Amino acid sequence: MTARLGATRAVVFSGYGTVFDGAGAVMRAQDALGEKAAPLAALWQAKRFEYAWLSTITGRRIEMWEITGEALDHALAALGFGRNALLRARLMQGQLQAPPFPDIRPVLEALRRERTRQIGLLSNASVTMLTAAVKAGELYPLFDALISAEPTGLFKPAPEVYALAPARFGLAPGEIAYVSAHPWDVAGAAAAGLAAIWLNRDGARAEFAWAPPAETIAAPDALPALLAGPAEAA
Repeated sequence: MTARLGATRAVVFSGYGTVFDGAGAVMRAQDALGEKAAPLAALWQAKRFEYAWLSTITGRRIEMWEITGEALDHALAALGFGRNALLRARLMQGQLQAPPFPDIRPVLEALRRERTRQIGLLSNASVTMLTAAVKAGELYPLFDALISAEPTGLFKPAPEVYALAPARFGLAPGEIAYVSAHPWDVAGAAAAGLAAIWLNRDGARAEFAWAPPAETIAAPDALPALLAGPAEAA
């Protein structure tokens, strides 16, 4: 455990891809998507990120829900589904009910039992998306704060979005442990001064050496021990 992580007073998780399985929600529609379900999930996510970043860079003010729809329209067309209003509505609704990853709930429950840190979510998702997913996953009792990028009009990795977490908890950026499965998100959080932890479920190669994580873990169950105890001497 690093001294920096031991000194944190809140742990904040990224939303989709870290806590919520957006791809898993797509796979629930495999009866309609067939063998294209996994490619659709991957392309949809990639385009959602791309459109969010472009919106931030160009100053386009738009909610993530709208971006999610635009990205889905592209993915469906690219994979040959064309215009299918019922399928589109089903997939969009699925994102509001994206299931939590199975490895997340036990860790959130363990952190809640310890009660040594406040627990939050920081997501590019709109308030509507975030609250719906938390409610569907029955995770409300496990979080002290649900923080959406929506009020900023920007999306991660804009530093203004990461600044929402310390502002919400009344802490310095370095007192926030931030957990994400997305390397670019981890780099953004580290650059913003948060104690970033990369949840590397897939054993991916490290990137962004200029903004490295404080720690890398292969599974969420490593978190409680990583964060436990008093700060060590530097």
